[in-house]
Amino acid sequence: MIEMLGVLAIVGVLSAGGIAGYSMAMQSYRTTQIIEKTHLIATRVRSVYKGDYSSGVSKDNMIKSGKLSANDFQHPFGGLIDVGTSLWGNTMFHVSLGKIPSETCVDLLQTDWGGPGVFEGVRMISDADRRMTYSNGGTWPVTAADAIAYCTSEPRWFDIVFR
Repeated sequence: MIEMLGVLAIVGVLSAGGIAGYSMAMQSYRTTQIIEKTHLIATRVRSVYKGDYSSGVSKDNMIKSGKLSANDFQHPFGGLIDVGTSLWGNTMFHVSLGKIPSETCVDLLQTDWGGPGVFEGVRMISDADRRMTYSNGGTWPVTAADAIAYCTSEPRWFDIVFR
């Protein structure tokens, strides 16, 4: 009887560890997917608009152009992926990501999105309505400590601004 309880305890501990490992692996996989989709969308928008975003960048226009499909805008965490002309000017556009978990937020803030002339910055709006803006002013990517500090609450929107 005691041996059976010992075996059940060991199986329980191993199962809990396996579930935790699987969850971390899925989180990492989804984060990688969202980074790859963002790079794909940014590259395709640049090829369609050739730097003049004044006519209005939109998800519908990108799908109509045949450069992207509706599947390219599928969010691995169940949120929204959108694209549009930046509020910062007609020479920029942004890729918006909704429902980003805090762990993914840290990874996004530490991703190298490209140098000057390609990447402009990030705007993040959290659940607490804190608005944070980062620019590509030589301190990008954000340090791990700063990224963790800024991603304590899950952002509703994460806008990555490109040129």
